Amino acid sequence: MDWVKAFYTAQNDWLGVYWTPVEERDHRRVALVHQLFGDAPKRILELGAGGGQTSIALALAGHQVSLIELLEPSVAHARQLAAEHQVQLQLHQGDFYALQLAEQFDLVLYFDSFGIGTDADQRRLLRRIGQEWLAEGGQALIEVGSPWHWSGPARGQELDLGACLRVYEFDVEEGRVTDRWWRKTHPDVVVQQSLRCYHPADLRLLLEGTGLQLAQTTPGSTIVYEPTPEWIQEAPMETAMTYYARMERANF
Repeated sequence: MDWVKAFYTAQNDWLGVYWTPVEERDHRRVALVHQLFGDAPKRILELGAGGGQTSIALALAGHQVSLIELLEPSVAHARQLAAEHQVQLQLHQGDFYALQLAEQFDLVLYFDSFGIGTDADQRRLLRRIGQEWLAEGGQALIEVGSPWHWSGPARGQELDLGACLRVYEFDVEEGRVTDRWWRKTHPDVVVQQSLRCYHPADLRLLLEGTGLQLAQTTPGSTIVYEPTPEWIQEAPMETAMTYYARMERANF
């Protein structure tokens, strides 16, 4: 996973992806959390939290929120946003595969980038969620890439982001979407992320022995690429780019 820090750093340096204010997308995530888990205050841990925007939206909704983020500048941005919105966050900068936390949580959230490693890496993270971080009765919500979208309509698509271009490919042998970015002014400098995608049936197999079980799936949004790319907020499962997997602690 050597690409991880380089890719997300480039996204910030080139487009400021994680240095935005709290946006409507973050409030939609809060609404999804409330839809699935209720709106009573919870102790929440967000993994891979970027600039902290969703964590802050959750805190504004009355939750007690901790976050883990790899990039130090993104954590600094989260700290600044928290001060602006006058909310309290527990900020942890580091690798969520290795970082040790003393507390436990009612809810663990992971949006957008699940699948950065191998199946073994995913199991290791899921085991940490199920056996270390979740309190008794706790649950998790993880956004998972859908192979039917990335191996289908998205495959080979190039998107213009203004200063940058990105192109999607899909490795059918490994079940991974690759997402390459480069600046128009420097096309020779390319960064790439690679995310493992899972059908829900495969996700159930992945969860075996982790302390978690799949309780529910909820489709996410999608992009229609022709004639011009259009983002669709609500999509059926068979066309969604991602889906949200609600997980409970398994009964052994």
